Amino acid sequence: MAKIKIEKEQRFYPIVYVRGFTPTSGSREDAFYDAYYGYSETSVEKRNAAPPNFAEPIIFEGQLIRLLKEYGYVDAANGGLALALANSFGKKQNPARSLWISRFYDRDVIQDKVRPIEEHAEDLRSLICEKIPKELMDAGVDLGKNNGDYKVIIIAHSMGGLVSRCLIQNLLPSQGIDPQQWIHRLITIGTPHGGIELGAVPDFLEDLLAGQANLLNGAIFKETRMRQYLKLNAVNGGPEPDLQSLNNTLPEGKCLCIIGSDYNSYGAVRKATGNHSDGLVKQDRAYIKGAYWANVHRAHSGRKGIVNSFETYENLKRFLFGNTKVRMWLEDLDLKIKAPNEGVTEFFDIEFSLSIRGTGIYLHQRKQNPCENAFRKTRDEFPVNQLHLHTGFLDTTLKPEGDPFSQFLLAFKISQHQVKKGFLFETQFPERTIYSESMDIRVNLANIAVAGKSMVDFRDN
Repeated sequence: MAKIKIEKEQRFYPIVYVRGFTPTSGSREDAFYDAYYGYSETSVEKRNAAPPNFAEPIIFEGQLIRLLKEYGYVDAANGGLALALANSFGKKQNPARSLWISRFYDRDVIQDKVRPIEEHAEDLRSLICEKIPKELMDAGVDLGKNNGDYKVIIIAHSMGGLVSRCLIQNLLPSQGIDPQQWIHRLITIGTPHGGIELGAVPDFLEDLLAGQANLLNGAIFKETRMRQYLKLNAVNGGPEPDLQSLNNTLPEGKCLCIIGSDYNSYGAVRKATGNHSDGLVKQDRAYIKGAYWANVHRAHSGRKGIVNSFETYENLKRFLFGNTKVRMWLEDLDLKIKAPNEGVTEFFDIEFSLSIRGTGIYLHQRKQNPCENAFRKTRDEFPVNQLHLHTGFLDTTLKPEGDPFSQFLLAFKISQHQVKKGFLFETQFPERTIYSESMDIRVNLANIAVAGKSMVDFRDN
């Protein structure tokens, strides 16, 4: 009987979910009693419809369930592969495509003690490097010579991304192991790679509560503690590595960071965090420098959360299983409007969005309203020779049957803002749109194939 092999060409590696922070004993118990650690959460929202109803529900059953349905993944979260395969009722399943949960909070709940993040990362290491490969081999999966075909995909929410980075930057290198040996891709969702900044709280009070007092174990998001468990301290008197850096442990091109911008839909803590965030994590702290990233208008968690959203899933699956990388720029951008009168300051917001035709989903948005993340330029910064808008991913196999084209929609807008200084107060003039355009792009990738491989294929990155 031929052994089952890891599908390296299609990149269907085992997927490991790593959950986020739970600050209280009650929230940790909620995680403990949830078989999927929150990753099975669904969302239902309203969308516009034709009269007479004008609105209808749109249902998203959660990314974990979508991966089971659309890509044939096997649910190994409860009881491992043996139980999943035993209950298949004659249905052919591929154990090499398996889905796992790192349940690192279980021991904390059972022992009624919150362990340090290094121990949470050790639980993740044990799962990835010991438990999963053993169960795959027991299920008849061929992991290749010296298990060289075996790798995992890590999908992590919030603090789960820091647990994953602790594994990548600390635990594995300290054992002389190259993280690339075990990890194919890392996707972080709303992870505070640059720490959590309580922008609406005075610095001395934030340091006292989250740092010195370690209120609700919040010290793990402060720079000093992060540098410890991420091994980012200066060496031989040199400069400290950037806090948002993988420090040469894993290529940034293997990472995708999903950044949220829906500040208003998060809980009461958003009042302490401040805007320009997903309600908890500031947008400029939610990515690994050099990694791919996408802005989606979602909150850190909750009913309109970033995990249980179409936007995150559509980005995730194209990054993991797609075959096309698309880089987008604006070039030779100049102003042809009169400069303002003396005493009037002026700036311009450049907005951009990308959506895939047929999905109705924004894969990426840089908008000032409501996302608070437009490209902002002063008049002195024009002309703009080249502005990188986004690098995204497509899967040409997802196009409609019989249609050779991949289609996506680009939307651009440039708005002018002016403020006049006064003796006691300033007057802000209404926003003025000076440029607005949308483009429906159709690309036939067969026309740019070279030796059977797309010129924009990113499989080997």
